[in-house]
Amino acid sequence: MAAGDASRVLAGHPSRDEPRPVVTRPASRWRLGLAVAAGSALVVVLVVVVAPRYLLEWDADGAVVVDRPKAINDIRNTLLQGLAGMALLVGAFFTWRQVQVSRQGNITTRFTAVVEQLGSANVEVRIGAVYALERVAQESRADRSAIVELLCSYVQRNALAIPRDDRPVPADIEHKSRLAQEHGGAVPLAIRAPEIQAAVRVLGRSPRQAGQVLGLSRVDLRRAWLAYSDFADADLHYADLTDALFLAANLRGADLTGIWLAGASLIGADLGQADLRTAVLWNARLDQADLRSTDLTGADLTRAVVDGARFELADLRGADFTETNLTAATLTGAVADATTTWPRDFDPVAAGVLPGEAAPPIRPQSYYIRNPVA
Repeated sequence: MAAGDASRVLAGHPSRDEPRPVVTRPASRWRLGLAVAAGSALVVVLVVVVAPRYLLEWDADGAVVVDRPKAINDIRNTLLQGLAGMALLVGAFFTWRQVQVSRQGNITTRFTAVVEQLGSANVEVRIGAVYALERVAQESRADRSAIVELLCSYVQRNALAIPRDDRPVPADIEHKSRLAQEHGGAVPLAIRAPEIQAAVRVLGRSPRQAGQVLGLSRVDLRRAWLAYSDFADADLHYADLTDALFLAANLRGADLTGIWLAGASLIGADLGQADLRTAVLWNARLDQADLRSTDLTGADLTRAVVDGARFELADLRGADFTETNLTAATLTGAVADATTTWPRDFDPVAAGVLPGEAAPPIRPQSYYIRNPVA
């Protein structure tokens, strides 16, 4: 800034010199072009004039060459062919680089257009945008993480479940059974919100980067179809998945704290080492499910079907198994205490259940906030 403009500076604000714009002079480009042309000409001269004679003398090693001009010309042709091959390889490399740059630019353009389509008022356009994002993720490994986060955010913003404290409270066992049938509603998610169903299906089958967690806490996915989906290590705490279909799904290590899975079908699902504290599993189907080392403290499995389910080493303190037939389930090494509710005439000791006194203290649910967007 010039000295005459110092008076225009606000009090307490330092003056700032505006940077001068960098001007690319045409002469600089011409110099670069001339240098490249001169270098290329020098290489050609060396290959055509100097190198053949030197190579012939080196190869002959003092011997008499009968047809010297022909020998020099043969060496020259060989060198020119090699130079042409190198030029072809260099050209192919730059062509490949240009194709990659164009491809990345095309993917970026498609990504931007698809994101805009997610906000369309037309549901068919939104569904198409979800599957277009899946296609982009398949073609561009670098964009997979961003697409997963985008779809998780989309589901959370457009399918937020009602707060857990505002969900219906059962009066008795029969009321739990009715809620397991009625709370999911009469309309499947695929009809009620088809773009949300498409998004969670894509999330459940798309590859993720190591350590990336699907953030789907407090979402409303009642009567969703998620069979064979991969939600390992996903964050689904306080979500509502009443009457959802999780046939043979992978939920290993997932955070399912306080989740509603009343009436859900989890036949053959992998729930090993998952966190199911205070989960609602009234009338849920857990046939052949893997619940080994699962935290089920305070979970309610009233009238759940657990034929062939494996509860080895699971934490069952405070769990409710009222009217649940456990005779075909495996509970060896599971931990329970006086707050565990067992079905009538069931002997937990004979089933291999251990007393909870030797187990670590029950972890508190300290992160629950009533605000549904927290």
